[in-house]
Amino acid sequence: MTKFQVFQAAVLAVILLFVFLVVEGWHEAQSDPIVRRVTIAMRGVPAGTRPLRVVLISDIHVGNHAMSAARFDRIIAQVNAQHPDTVWIAGDLVNGLGVKSSDFHPEMLSLPLSRLRAPLGVFAVLGNHDDDTSPAQVDAALHKAGITVLHDQVVRVGPIALIGENIRLPLSPPIPALVKQARKLGGMRVLMLHPPPYWGAISHEIPVILAGHSHCGQIVFPGFDNSYDYFHGNWRYPPKTRCGMVRFDKHLEIITGGVGAATVVPLRINAPPDFWVITFVGQP
Repeated sequence: MTKFQVFQAAVLAVILLFVFLVVEGWHEAQSDPIVRRVTIAMRGVPAGTRPLRVVLISDIHVGNHAMSAARFDRIIAQVNAQHPDTVWIAGDLVNGLGVKSSDFHPEMLSLPLSRLRAPLGVFAVLGNHDDDTSPAQVDAALHKAGITVLHDQVVRVGPIALIGENIRLPLSPPIPALVKQARKLGGMRVLMLHPPPYWGAISHEIPVILAGHSHCGQIVFPGFDNSYDYFHGNWRYPPKTRCGMVRFDKHLEIITGGVGAATVVPLRINAPPDFWVITFVGQP
């Protein structure tokens, strides 16, 4: 085999590998989310307290080609099939990088999300795509669906004092007044925000942190987890909090991979979509 033939074979192999990854990535991005489950004992809550079942979802990215109307409806049905007491949405409901983006369609949120069934309500915080496009329009679409949007606010949801923090990149600690308010409401304090926080940024009074944003890396290869943004020269999220459950210091952090895909490339490779069913129970 001549050098030119070797070169041709190498080029063909690269092309075939690229096509394979695109096809597999497109398929994975449109697959039904994996349902991940965890049970958490609530601090400071009586043992006889009725369990609270929470579905945590994030990164819907409606308007992206990976989130068709039919797939969105399937995900809503999949969430409802978990019979949640409450549904919590950790941001990035829309797509786009500006209000004039062709893929910014907040109006596509209201009808599907209005079909969520959760007797204690549906609560959301906004993500970077929501904030970079039009928070007011996203808010309006969510309110139309009957969803409560938390902008640096605290609500009591069953035995939980849920703190919803506004998107901040880089992340700043929760406003001390919110922690104080959560303390007054009683129950176990849980923080929901969009990006995974950096270690040491959150008050020790918050034992559980819920986040999204990372898409579990979205495109992950050995030695590359997409946590560093080489184009902008900064971290997208702390590498150790890319995905799943992470215990550090006095916190348990749960990072959902989200159900959608990012703006530019609607592919997911080795990072399937997911959402979490979290059951909070009284301590024995």
